[in-house]
Amino acid sequence: MTNNTTALFLAAGYGSRIADVTNQPKCLLEINGKALIDHHLEKIETCGIKSIHIVTGYEKEKIINHLEGKYPNLTITFSVNEEFRRLGNTYSMMIGLKNISSDVMIFDADLMYDTMILKNFVDSKNSNAFLVGPAEITDIECAKTMVDTKNFVRLLVDKRAVSAEEQQKYKFIGEAIGIMKFSHESRLEIIKACEEFFKKEENLIKNWEHLFSLYLLNHDVAVHFEHSDKWIEIDNREDYNRALEIFRQN
Repeated sequence: MTNNTTALFLAAGYGSRIADVTNQPKCLLEINGKALIDHHLEKIETCGIKSIHIVTGYEKEKIINHLEGKYPNLTITFSVNEEFRRLGNTYSMMIGLKNISSDVMIFDADLMYDTMILKNFVDSKNSNAFLVGPAEITDIECAKTMVDTKNFVRLLVDKRAVSAEEQQKYKFIGEAIGIMKFSHESRLEIIKACEEFFKKEENLIKNWEHLFSLYLLNHDVAVHFEHSDKWIEIDNREDYNRALEIFRQN
């Protein structure tokens, strides 16, 4: 899943929870003297993916200017979520999916991870899959991944506890890291699901976990479980400090 795959980055958000660290887009936060978006693109390039699409919003010019002329071997395109404070990352995802025409690998742009985690996921056999890592079901903040008896993802529970009924129906397997991949055909189905989802105004601000919990009820999406814990989503100062520690150069 490389030659005809576009890496789609969701990088529109304001990042209010990390405003005490930076007022720039989160993807420009530096780890070891290098912006998160550069870590992403360098890893992606080593995996053989050449097509990149970035959905911007907050301070979009800073992201575009940062990348200008930097990656001559990659084709980088952009689209914009102009109302990023009102329209959440699911809406950004729909914008991006509509602006590409290939298989897709979707990334939350505020992630940091080891290169081998991405390589293993790129090389995995399933064309429709969530990258899932170790977590505790009691972690309210994480995107808890619930699977059926065939190990297909059926529910993502984010920022709340998993109910007793949900635990009886599905098995907890770990945290959806924020990287997923879908075939071209599934990309089209997800766009349709987004359009239906946004018929309700209250869904406009919601994160992609909410959209996929509906989509997954009648679409089979596999799990690629990564045992390594060398990854982190950076939402706040505590996460950023932990990222600096995890990826500290020796």
